[in-house]
Amino acid sequence: MRAHNHPAYDDAMQQAVRLAASGIVVAVYVDGDKMVVCPADARPELVKVLCIAERWDEFSVQLRFAGAMSEWVPV
Repeated sequence: MRAHNHPAYDDAMQQAVRLAASGIVVAVYVDGDKMVVCPADARPELVKVLCIAERWDEFSVQLRFAGAMSEWVPV
C-alpha cells in the first residue's frame, strides 16, 4: 500500500503539522500497517521515514518528503 493511501495518512499529517507548528520537529514513520508521529530525534526501530515536519515561518509548516519534494501547509 502506498503511504498516501493509508487510512491514517491524513490524521498523521495533521498531527505532524500541529506539533511542528508548536516548534517541535517531528517525523512521520511508516511501520507496516501503522503510521507513527514522534519527535524526529526519537526514531523507532524498523520503520521507514515518510516525511519530516518543521515550522518554516510564523505562517507555515514544511513537510519534507523523499526525493526533494516538499509541501508547505498554512498554520
